[in-house]
Amino acid sequence: MKRTYKGKGERVIFGTMRAIDIWIAILILTGQITVGGVFVSSGAIWFSLIGPILGYHKIEGKSPNASVVLDGIDVITAFLLILGQLTHCGPWISSRHFNFVVSGPAFGNTAVPVPINPSKINKTANDFFGDFTHQILIRELNKLSNMTERP
Repeated sequence: MKRTYKGKGERVIFGTMRAIDIWIAILILTGQITVGGVFVSSGAIWFSLIGPILGYHKIEGKSPNASVVLDGIDVITAFLLILGQLTHCGPWISSRHFNFVVSGPAFGNTAVPVPINPSKINKTANDFFGDFTHQILIRELNKLSNMTERP
């Protein structure tokens, strides 16, 4: 998806959105927010980011291995935000909580405009994004099928 910016107003909006993405990545890397939920829909995924700074309790893995996996997902999400392959889609506000929702071409959601054209990223990065999206979708679909098979 190629972006063209015609006026000063669009550059201001783009800069503001990019700054929000970088700040979200910083909050993830400092442990203030983490991936707390996944929305899956027709080949695309969205991550819900939650944390103590947004009114939630800090999420911890029940075992050391689970904590490593959660931290890995957080690092990859922050990395994709910094690279401009994910962007915030908006906040989700409930009665007591607030969270950020992120998505983009790296998660199979080509309808979400991102600051950086995916074709400008090298082939290895594109392969990584494709494989990552595929693995996440397979994992989530397996979870869903396991839940429906139980009596």
